[in-house]
Amino acid sequence: MRWCHRATLDRIETTWQFDETLRDEKLGTTTAVEEELKFELNSLRKSNRDYWSFRGNAARHHGHAYFQYPAMMVPRMQGDLIRAAKKADPRIRRVFDPFVGSGTALTETMMNGMDFFGFDVNPLAILLCRAKTIPFFCESLERRFAEVMDRVRTDGGCRLETTFKGWNKWFRRDAAIALSRIRRSIASDDSRWARQFFWVALAETVRMSSNSRTSTFKLHIRPEDERLTRDISPIATFESIATRNLEHLRSAKDVLAERKLISQGRYVGDVSVDLCDASKSKRARSENLCDLLITSPPYGDNATTIPYGQHSFLPLQWIELGDIDCGVDDSYLRSTHEIDSRSLGGSRAVSERDRSELRAMSRNFAECLRELRSEPSDREKRVTAFSRDLNRCIEPVLSHLRKGAFMIWIVGNRRVAGRPFPLDRILSDLLVSRGAKRISRIKRVIPSKRMAVRNDIAETMGRETILVLRKG
Repeated sequence: MRWCHRATLDRIETTWQFDETLRDEKLGTTTAVEEELKFELNSLRKSNRDYWSFRGNAARHHGHAYFQYPAMMVPRMQGDLIRAAKKADPRIRRVFDPFVGSGTALTETMMNGMDFFGFDVNPLAILLCRAKTIPFFCESLERRFAEVMDRVRTDGGCRLETTFKGWNKWFRRDAAIALSRIRRSIASDDSRWARQFFWVALAETVRMSSNSRTSTFKLHIRPEDERLTRDISPIATFESIATRNLEHLRSAKDVLAERKLISQGRYVGDVSVDLCDASKSKRARSENLCDLLITSPPYGDNATTIPYGQHSFLPLQWIELGDIDCGVDDSYLRSTHEIDSRSLGGSRAVSERDRSELRAMSRNFAECLRELRSEPSDREKRVTAFSRDLNRCIEPVLSHLRKGAFMIWIVGNRRVAGRPFPLDRILSDLLVSRGAKRISRIKRVIPSKRMAVRNDIAETMGRETILVLRKG
């Protein structure tokens, strides 16, 4: 990479010609790419200081709109961040998200023509991501959809395809029969990629047809009179959702084709998503290292922030788990809390060693613990367990990045015992303790992030921080 600088009145502009022969070690000796990234990020808010809040600009299109997953990222924000990083460092080819969720970063990476790798501990998240990367065989999928609906309409069976404990609490019998007919029809399709697409539509149908409130991500039963009198039609709902998702698939294909990112109906880049606990991920081979991390980890333990696992429990009961991943089995559905227990902070058993290690790496964590001394002990345990689990993820996550790779972490600071839990500062400390270099910190208001209105977190968190760092 050859650098030349030209001064202007208001800034030092940095331009360069990209040279593939530069070694990573040399890249680490200059801050030119760091200054360029800061300039790119700042330039976006030059005409609008509230730019990063995306007021009125958080619409979801393409695969972003397949399913209402909790606390989804703003697509345009993710896209802007990816493009800014790419402008600053043209070597970026492979993007990494270790907490992939519904796949917002994945979709935006595809829209920008790069490779992607990610993982998540939630099987439903893996299904959503893989459904976004299926072949763009729209005509074939439309024919298959017509066949699915024909089978559903001619199925007069009343056999229930799922009878998990408590099913009749969460579903009216007529709804369960209709969902069973849809499930049987999808399972009859002979192509896994098509089934994955239809399972997503069924998952959203389950969410809309169950007896759980849709105003909260927690499983919360509706009042009895409402359960009995609700006008629901799972088959019509499924048809509408699948039709809508087909339209989004076609629009995504059109955009990708226009950008010459489709070849023989498939995305030209390499996209891979694994079912994996971030703290237990295997070290990547040198040829598979990623150039950019962009992610938004949970902001606290799922039980007291966003219960992703609870939200996924009912949809997963109706999906053929083997179609998601060979590693998914019934153990993920042992209880409504099983997936959340496997997530960050899922186990609150903490030791003094956990506290000591975290204090040594983060003065902000140490200060947080001091402030919680007078509070009930479960508050301190919750904070420590979550921070410990997040800390355990960092080294495995960093092992997937090349030296000098940019990292963009989007986090929010929830409240514990009425006090802010400074996740942004704690995470920054933990990364810097491992050699990362701070580049920028952007505060943003979240006026339109998808939060359930009955979730306490919606009332206590109105801002996020975009942390920009660089791996040492």
